[in-house]
Amino acid sequence: MTNIFQKCFLIATSTVFSLSVLNTNAVNAASITYDFEVNNLDGSLAGTYSGFFEFDDSTLTGIGNEFLSVSELSFDFLGFNYSETDGFPEVVFFDGDFLGLIFGTDAEFSFVEGFVDSSDAFFTYDIPGQEGGSGDVIYTLRPYTPVSTPEPTAVFSLLALGAAGCSGVLKKRK
Repeated sequence: MTNIFQKCFLIATSTVFSLSVLNTNAVNAASITYDFEVNNLDGSLAGTYSGFFEFDDSTLTGIGNEFLSVSELSFDFLGFNYSETDGFPEVVFFDGDFLGLIFGTDAEFSFVEGFVDSSDAFFTYDIPGQEGGSGDVIYTLRPYTPVSTPEPTAVFSLLALGAAGCSGVLKKRK
């Protein structure tokens, strides 16, 4: 009689765990990417320079000044590719509105955020041995493509289901 109850318990437990795995929803990461272009430079550096940066907007509240860390950055300037490890890049928001990127190197160049919106943002440079200058920065938001990651409950449910199955096999062997 006990054997029948054990089998019923195992079947019921397996069914519950299976349904919990089937009904899980994917969690979407909140990673935002902007492409940017620096152009209309005055001074001695004519040309167009480009790059991109990525950040996580999940902590954005939309209230007041907010500075978010950049997780990835690439900027090609004068034959060198700058990345997030070459400084401390941040994205600036005011009341939820994107103002631009703050990033620079020691006395070579810097990105300055806009004061009202991102169209006010600009780029300045002061390369030793050359005339300094400034230019416009144009930001383009990349289309958002959510990255699906499994919910932790799905992983735990699969582990519990596997443990229940193993315990049933072990009990049969005894």
